[in-house]
Amino acid sequence: MSGLRLIASYPRSGNTWVRAFLTALVRGGPPDINALDVRVGAERQFFDDTLEIETSDLLHDEQRRLRPGAFRSAWQVAAEGGPLKTHDAWLTAPGAAEPPFPREHIEAVVLIVRDPRDVAPSLATYFGVTTDSAIELMANPEWSLGGGSRGLMHLLPQLVSSWSRHTASWLASGLPVLLVRYEDMIAKPLDAFPRIAEALKYDLPRDSLARLLDATQFDRLKAEEARKGFRESSRHAPNRFFGSGTAGGWRQKLTAAQADRIVREHGSIMRELGYGD
Repeated sequence: MSGLRLIASYPRSGNTWVRAFLTALVRGGPPDINALDVRVGAERQFFDDTLEIETSDLLHDEQRRLRPGAFRSAWQVAAEGGPLKTHDAWLTAPGAAEPPFPREHIEAVVLIVRDPRDVAPSLATYFGVTTDSAIELMANPEWSLGGGSRGLMHLLPQLVSSWSRHTASWLASGLPVLLVRYEDMIAKPLDAFPRIAEALKYDLPRDSLARLLDATQFDRLKAEEARKGFRESSRHAPNRFFGSGTAGGWRQKLTAAQADRIVREHGSIMRELGYGD
């Protein structure tokens, strides 16, 4: 029996693109963006069913405390469903006694990272806030998603933390982590996506790779979102979930002061990951 396989990322860093590719791989053709195979690791229904309680009746600290135990008692059920998407940092959230997934049952982690200067404007669009506010969120070590936030009630609280702490937490976790940069997924997809598939224990026939990459190009995903809508798009930016699928757009979207602030906040990890000027 395989263990838990996680696709971890900071929000707006390419997690859904990976999910679309894996769905295309499993189904052998273009994915339905509203029926992606990879589930979210904080889905409330899983915890309600596993624990046989209404988690919405609990305080956020109580929900956080119960998450690892739920996975520990039902990890086989969770693992059989395929990889799990998570925006959680590998940190012990307030009220919890350990990180959100039981270490002993984790088989693989793919950590998708993206230049925080590109994350900031994308985050601003998704959450309907100013770029400056998005930059502040990315510097907040206590930033959480889910729980009581409108539109996220189907998810339990997830401690995202700051961009730096989130990234560093996974890299220092001691777990089997494959680090993949969003920029390399764009520039070197023939290398990046097979590594992702292999780490997550998928069989990827080499002769199908080009077809699968073509089926999950950003322009195709955007076109499907425009035609059918996307249930994961934000109320602040309906049917604008999939962006340009490019790297380096921050040069046109950020002021010099905004870019400098991001580098001041996150420069150490950025340099470690190769995000220079």
